[in-house]
Amino acid sequence: MKKIAYILASAAFSAFMAGCGSQASYVESGGPRSLISTNKINIADWNAAADSLVNSMLASPAFAKFQKPVLLEVSSIINRTSERIDTDMLTKRITIALTNSGLVSVKTTDKKSNEIAEYNRFMKGKEALPTAQITISGKILEDREAVGRDREVTYTFQMSLNSDGVQVWEGQKQISKQDTKPVF
Repeated sequence: MKKIAYILASAAFSAFMAGCGSQASYVESGGPRSLISTNKINIADWNAAADSLVNSMLASPAFAKFQKPVLLEVSSIINRTSERIDTDMLTKRITIALTNSGLVSVKTTDKKSNEIAEYNRFMKGKEALPTAQITISGKILEDREAVGRDREVTYTFQMSLNSDGVQVWEGQKQISKQDTKPVF
């Protein structure tokens, strides 16, 4: 009798554990099946902000006065959110799109690459590395609101394109997300 009870308990436990297992699957990064959370900026938010800012930048006449490709350097992106974030999630997607447009070359921040370029220029008797003609700077802000069980967060991605101390383009993308706390 104990043996039958043990077998039934083992079978029930095995069935329970099989039902608790996760079913991982691939989804499109930032696509409609991506998880959404008001607790943090997710990949869909980064993608939407970067794409919107790049489209606005490329649609503006900001690049018209520069000989192509213009040399760009990423300046500071200030984080004014409650999260520790890697702003490269935004800037890298932007610099990839701008570089691939053919309008921009991005000045590297790679120390070794710069050392090699400096050495090669020195050996050829050339001047120092060229300075960037334009820079990108920006800020990421967060606004949180709660009413009853409903919560909302709005992330504001602000960006400026600067040349010779003048902002030649500015853009902003806001992304708002809501959720409702469970009763219990």
